[in-house]
Amino acid sequence: MSFSAGLNPNVVKTALDKVFMQEYDIPQAPDLTTARDPLCFHQSSADNAAEIMEVFKGTSKWNTRQEEEAVENDDPRITDQITFNVANYAKSVDITKNYFDDDMHGTVEMMIRDMGDTARITQDDTALALFRNAFTTTLCADGVALISDSHANINGDTIDNQITAVLSPTSLETAITTLLEQKNQAGLIRGHQPHVLLVPPALYKEAVEITDSELVSDSANNAVNVFSNKYRINIKQSPYLGAAAGGSDTAWFLLARNHSIYRWVRQPLVTNLIPWQYQRNNNYIYKGEYREMYGAVTYEGIVGSTGAG
Repeated sequence: MSFSAGLNPNVVKTALDKVFMQEYDIPQAPDLTTARDPLCFHQSSADNAAEIMEVFKGTSKWNTRQEEEAVENDDPRITDQITFNVANYAKSVDITKNYFDDDMHGTVEMMIRDMGDTARITQDDTALALFRNAFTTTLCADGVALISDSHANINGDTIDNQITAVLSPTSLETAITTLLEQKNQAGLIRGHQPHVLLVPPALYKEAVEITDSELVSDSANNAVNVFSNKYRINIKQSPYLGAAAGGSDTAWFLLARNHSIYRWVRQPLVTNLIPWQYQRNNNYIYKGEYREMYGAVTYEGIVGSTGAG
């Protein structure tokens, strides 16, 4: 690959972008979730500097009616607005013209690879902070932490989507039951199906053994493992959930397919190269930028555990 300064700037940019994207799109470890993972973050777009979401209460259960009786009218409601502001993430590096002139390709590649790597790290770390802070500062539209025992739906019910047990077959069963019996904003049992078990790396082995074993894990009997045979739960892990990232090595989360965790993209990742001819110091400037935001709208479709026991 040549980064010769004598080439057209667009050709140089293409070469740099190839190096950048190789690191940004690097294959991930087994079951590693990212900000771009549609299982953990509903992927959507934003058309403004902020996204305003409301909590919706639908209709109640349908009733029977007699022939020619007026059809019962219901009263859907929208309340608890929450605003998520788009954040602008950007970085640039100066690359001296001399690096190109002197064929310092290895140094340039190292700089651009590192830039692509930190773009991915920033994106994933920021997104997973929603779960990392789920018991404290990640707030839903009702002003309560995402995982809490004191959510209130529009119907007036108190909703508890928090348990404290360590990850085990018994606690996972409890979480599944909690998810299935969780009431929506209208007070109806929604019947959420478990879809994703999200864990820090310290719990990945346990999560796989519990959910993927053909038979009951760590058991001498020949019982069928209901988690692998019936629920088909996806396992996801992230280093940005664990204690090393400021999170917890014991906390875990069970998500339904229709959970309320979102990633809104205002501007996808773009890169630009400013040629040396336009700089007073004869440097190239390689820039990257993206604009997006993440948010938890409601408690619905998620159960979490601190794993404190």
